[in-house]
Amino acid sequence: MRVLFVLWTGDVCHDTGNPDAEHAAVNDEPGMPASGIPDPGALRDPGQELVVQSYAFARRLAQLAGSDRLSQFIVETLARTVKAEQASLAVYDEREGYLEFQASRGYPVELVSDRHVTMGEGLIGGVLASPRARIITDVAKESRARRRRPRYRTSSCLLLPLMAGGRLIGVVSLADRLDGQAFNRSDLTTARALAAPAALALMAKRLQDDKRNLEQLVATDPLTGLFNRRSFEVRLDEELNRALRHDLELNLMVIDVDGFKAINDSLGHAAGDAVMRGVASVIRRSIRVFDVSARQGGDEFVILMQGRRVSAMQSAERLRSRIESWRPERSLGLPSSVQVTASIGLASLSRNTHTTPQSFMASADRALLVAKAEGRNRVRVAE
Repeated sequence: MRVLFVLWTGDVCHDTGNPDAEHAAVNDEPGMPASGIPDPGALRDPGQELVVQSYAFARRLAQLAGSDRLSQFIVETLARTVKAEQASLAVYDEREGYLEFQASRGYPVELVSDRHVTMGEGLIGGVLASPRARIITDVAKESRARRRRPRYRTSSCLLLPLMAGGRLIGVVSLADRLDGQAFNRSDLTTARALAAPAALALMAKRLQDDKRNLEQLVATDPLTGLFNRRSFEVRLDEELNRALRHDLELNLMVIDVDGFKAINDSLGHAAGDAVMRGVASVIRRSIRVFDVSARQGGDEFVILMQGRRVSAMQSAERLRSRIESWRPERSLGLPSSVQVTASIGLASLSRNTHTTPQSFMASADRALLVAKAEGRNRVRVAE
């Protein structure tokens, strides 16, 4: 999913779809380079100061790369620089086809939260559809703005496309100058100089988020949200090597849901999947944040935890008891006759002990087989 970032201000700006709204459309200014940042050699002192300001802005954006504070920083800086009373930031979701609020300045969040603006809707939607800069000299003269006047005091609005790599990333919108005057071309020049690095920063953050989400998808089991088998094998190898290197205690649990095939056969795979998700939820609630849990596949889960063997035994018994006490008929709507239990095999790596990931797992598997053979719904520890 690709997401375009949009900076937008004041509901009066994005909710004024009347084509008769009085505004001045401003195309690219002569002599302005494509980057949106003025050439220092061609500027007088005010322009040179703007170049320095935009450079400092870009450096701060780089420091905030990937931070959740990036959006709010852009909103605050742009609003303060052009002396705009209202500003906000939304994202454009191409798949869903709307803009969604993300950060704001100058008005209560509840006025814009859960607001959606589609392509072509109102002034901001129009800029998304046709990327060109606009200065709205008096939004109050637009009919929809007058109806919203009791809540929104915007009189002038500046709209600017965010461009990066020749592509539209989003739209900057700033509203209601503090001095009560309409925005002018000087404000537009200032906003353009800051919009260029802002667009690049937003695009970079989106790419980072997409990469992180993709890595998360690759690493997790889609049914339960726990680590998948491949990811767990990597973590097991890492944690085992660390434990051996630093002489640490490490424990491995293998959990098998008892009678899972009968649930699938009698109630169907949808019910079986629901049970797997429910057991995974119990596991998440029963372990520490630094423990590693995964679904090995089918009806089998694994947990890797540091600490003493006796503590791991207590954790295993507590998990077994919680799974037994879980009532799927309440949370999943399954028949009351369905009772879920689990057998658990535990292997522990003591200090001064050397093993491999394969032998460590085999030891826990053997303990699990003993638990199954002795009647299920119990914990057994490898010798």
